Amino acid sequence: MDGYVSCDAPAKLNFTLEITGRRSDGYHDLRSVVVPVSLFETVTIRPRGDGAVTCRTRGDGVDVSALDSLAPEKHLAVKAVRAMTRALARQPGKSGCDVEIVKRVPIGAGMGGGSADAAAALVCLRALWAPDMPVADWLAVGASVGSDVPAMMLGGAVLMEGRGERVRRLIPQGESPPPMWVVVAFPGFAVSTKTVYDAYDAKNHVDMRSALWEDCARSVRNGDVRECAPSLFNGLQSVVFEFHPTTERFCLALRRGGALKSLLTGSGSAVFGLAESREAAEGMRRTLGGETWAKVLRTLPDGVMAAHGPLVP
Repeated sequence: MDGYVSCDAPAKLNFTLEITGRRSDGYHDLRSVVVPVSLFETVTIRPRGDGAVTCRTRGDGVDVSALDSLAPEKHLAVKAVRAMTRALARQPGKSGCDVEIVKRVPIGAGMGGGSADAAAALVCLRALWAPDMPVADWLAVGASVGSDVPAMMLGGAVLMEGRGERVRRLIPQGESPPPMWVVVAFPGFAVSTKTVYDAYDAKNHVDMRSALWEDCARSVRNGDVRECAPSLFNGLQSVVFEFHPTTERFCLALRRGGALKSLLTGSGSAVFGLAESREAAEGMRRTLGGETWAKVLRTLPDGVMAAHGPLVP
């Protein structure tokens, strides 16, 4: 046995999300500034010798009952294990593992919880099985699992393009700009990504706003929250607000609470408000009341996908 590895996998926010076209494979071409924030899933991988793959999930502050009846193969983390097994051409008896997930990111919130789990699984498996695997090959494995996965594997703020398979760092490794503080609010229900994109297509929308992502990327590199606020953009937001007016109400509540700007993340349902400081974020959170799932979070620098745990039992 190779021992075990655990990995803390951060949730993400889309500071920009532009849909630049429809692809022949049915997916959409995207351009998005993706920023990790200080809310973590924890994934532990324990290899086993019989080739089987199991997945056990427990919630920490979030409801995971929707996963109770989900077959292991439906979990993105298990799909990541299978994809890594194929990429390495591992023998069946050497490719099994137990996957344990502690979920802290709401399901269906647009914060990338499932993608974070897959990314963390791939970080763990690379440490266990293939520490010399080229980064480009490793990221390609992630792209085969899900659109958000490569962005979350790389760590730190990234520009994500295409279907999500093209990612590049916005902050050079070793640099750590001041964090930006946000309040993330989850309205308590999941949003279907497919439904949102279908509705978007029905409106014949195409968003091409290149200057916004450039402004946003520069402000993220500099840690300049005031410069960042005007560049926040989500091309799916109006569609989600139409289908789920509660999300818009949460956005407006964050603005009333003092956000420099508020925005939907991904295809929702979570929204976030950009705060001028930690103190401002704490005050914004209090205005939402005690019944709302809401967190004060900070953006994270590079190097957030740190694996830990003994590689030898």
